Amino acid sequence: MIEFMGKQLSNPLIASSCIATESAANVLRLAKSGVQGAILKSCADYERGKAAGKREFAIQGGYTYASAPFESEILTLDECLSMLVTLRPQTDILLIPSFTAASLAPEDWIAACCRLEAAGADGLQLDFFYMGNLIGTEGLSARIVTLLRKLNAALHIPIMPKLNVNLPKDYIMPLLVEGGVTYVSLLDSVRSPYLRKIKDTYHISERLDVETTSCFGHWQLPLTLGYTYTAVKHRMKVCAGGGITCADDVQKLLAAGAVTVQSATFLTRFPTKGDDLLL
Repeated sequence: MIEFMGKQLSNPLIASSCIATESAANVLRLAKSGVQGAILKSCADYERGKAAGKREFAIQGGYTYASAPFESEILTLDECLSMLVTLRPQTDILLIPSFTAASLAPEDWIAACCRLEAAGADGLQLDFFYMGNLIGTEGLSARIVTLLRKLNAALHIPIMPKLNVNLPKDYIMPLLVEGGVTYVSLLDSVRSPYLRKIKDTYHISERLDVETTSCFGHWQLPLTLGYTYTAVKHRMKVCAGGGITCADDVQKLLAAGAVTVQSATFLTRFPTKGDDLLL
């Protein structure tokens, strides 16, 4: 058995925040297939308007690209709360809502995170991906530490920041320790235009927006391993993901010190085949 966020898990597989975790029905299907926890699709405290555009996907040469406008990508806080209220009586798997805000100001986070805790969350993922590249922000280190400390003081459940390559591993890990964080989630996708290979030459496709497209793929695995090694050195409990395509990738991350592993792309494409990552 594996202990993570106060729960005993029979295997280390967690579903990442993605399409596979954006509805209660999807999460219940994952739970039936043996997934031990779900990081719910990221939400924000906003009112949904009339979303322009829709999700687009492309797979090219082993890379997966996904693009969507904010309102088609992010759940509202009320939608996520409704999911928790629906799920909690039906499943005992680890339920981790993912929340994002427009700034690092604690007042943009605390009230919403307290509501998610009250609705039955076992822990909370702090999603910094949608805030863009924070490096260079004035007083960034102190602002991150202040946010983490105030969230820890306001909540009774663990918080788990999700990192991306815009927060370098050797910079961010000491700040997480200073902020009182025990759990860390990694690694998020990167912004990248969709590249199409035509006659051995790559071209930027107009199919997906070049500024909002996220790129996933096996190329992420060495980055995820690097972040995992660094997090473990700082005594973090790591939920590692980014680049996982097979059971061997999972074993590499567990050997590097991850406690649990998370999958987005694989479980989105094959929601009933989580066991294939555990063989």
